[in-house]
Amino acid sequence: TTAEASRLDQVVVVTGANAEVIGDTVVVERALLVHNPDFQQPNMVSVVRGAESVDADAFVTLPADTPGITTEVIDEMVDRWESDQPWAAVTEYRDRAGHPFLLSRAALTEAAQVEGPKVLWRFLGDDDSGRVMRVTIDRQAPPDVNTPAEYEALLDDE
Repeated sequence: TTAEASRLDQVVVVTGANAEVIGDTVVVERALLVHNPDFQQPNMVSVVRGAESVDADAFVTLPADTPGITTEVIDEMVDRWESDQPWAAVTEYRDRAGHPFLLSRAALTEAAQVEGPKVLWRFLGDDDSGRVMRVTIDRQAPPDVNTPAEYEALLDDE
C-alpha cells in the first residue's frame, strides 16, 4: 500500500515462494503481480523479473522485508529521478544507507550482470565512480524484518 500511495508510475510486486497464497491475500489496487519461479536465486533475479514486466527508464526497489519505508521516501526518490535522472541513487538515512534504491535502466542492466547475493548493496554501496547519488533522508533507517519475532516487535511498536 505504501508503494501504491506513492508517485511511482507503475508498481510491480514480485512473488516467489507461496506465490498463490500471496496472490490471494495481498490487496493490490494498481500493482502488477509478477511471479519469479527462480526465487531461490539471489534477489537480483527478482528485481530483473519485475523490471522485465514494465516499460520504464528507472526503477525504485523496495524489499518486502523493510516495511517501514514510507511513501514520502519513495516520492523523494521519484523527485530525484525527475530532477536529476541519476545513473543510480541510494537512500542515506541518519544512521546508515538503506532502501529504497533507484536504478536507471542502464544501471539495472549493468547490475544484472553481477553474480552472487546482495548485488545491489555491493554494486551501489561500493561504487566509487561518482555515478551513484546519495539521497539524504533525515530519519532513522527502517529496520529489516527477517523473522516472525522481528515482525511482532515491529507491530508492537506501532
